[in-house]
Amino acid sequence: MLTHKLVRVGITVTTLSLLAALSLPAVAFASGGGNGGTGSASDGNGTVNVSAGQLGNSGIPAEPGGITTGNNSGDAAPPPACPNYVPYSAEYPGSNGGPPAVGANPNGAWYMNTCAVGTQQTMGTGLIWVVNGQPPPPPPPDPAVVAAQAGSQMQLATPTLTFSPAANAYVKFPEWLAINATIWHPFTTSATACNAGGCTTVAATATPTYVTWDTGDPVAPTVCDYPGTPYRPNVPFSEQSTQCSHTYRISSYGQPSPDGNPNDAAFPIIATVVWNVTWAGPDGSTGQLAAIRTQGTSTLKVEQIESVQK
Repeated sequence: MLTHKLVRVGITVTTLSLLAALSLPAVAFASGGGNGGTGSASDGNGTVNVSAGQLGNSGIPAEPGGITTGNNSGDAAPPPACPNYVPYSAEYPGSNGGPPAVGANPNGAWYMNTCAVGTQQTMGTGLIWVVNGQPPPPPPPDPAVVAAQAGSQMQLATPTLTFSPAANAYVKFPEWLAINATIWHPFTTSATACNAGGCTTVAATATPTYVTWDTGDPVAPTVCDYPGTPYRPNVPFSEQSTQCSHTYRISSYGQPSPDGNPNDAAFPIIATVVWNVTWAGPDGSTGQLAAIRTQGTSTLKVEQIESVQK
């Protein structure tokens, strides 16, 4: 760990040679190669790996404010933007840090990042060998940028709709609504993006929050905050219940027919699952992404029960 101006550290040539590996070519790349990646999701463990798209040096904005040193009160000069590379000899007068790593261009000098103290994200950029006339590397990719790419490539399971009764619904009788409960758990993707300044890995997690049911009739959608409960014919009605149901006031007569037979007219049903998406990056950084919506569709025939009065 580098401690800025607190301890004068003697660094051996061997240590500097190892740290020289941090000085990478000024070419951005992403894990998995290519210009981007695709993700997939499964109900097994709910975890997928996503390769982030390429992030160029000029396309990685510095964190607003960055990590700063010093006190910016009164008339003091504002702290430098991070990373802040200065010659090693300027921080430790009388020492140039030793020779470069084997095979490196000897026409250069050791530079240290004054921001690289205490955090995993910046420690990797602490000490580098900079060839004369070349700028120091940029900061590692912004975690928020990597998170957005992970979220955009997240693929979530499509809900499957279940109605109870399973065949036809009836006017003025509650119809139980449910989706497959196997998808009702968090899904996580991980993305890693690199540039000349280092690599950033971010995990994005999508958690289902509620289901909106468009039941096809002129009634406001039904909103359920859980996947719903299918009716179990082998269990007494008094021993089961649901909080996710819809009662039709009209039949589906005159609605489109899925098979072309007007006697099979049915309401089109759309169930939309809304997922809350958060991300977690290096050094405890976190954030919120836009909600993701997945949809499943089906149809439901609703009949009018005729009563006979004497």
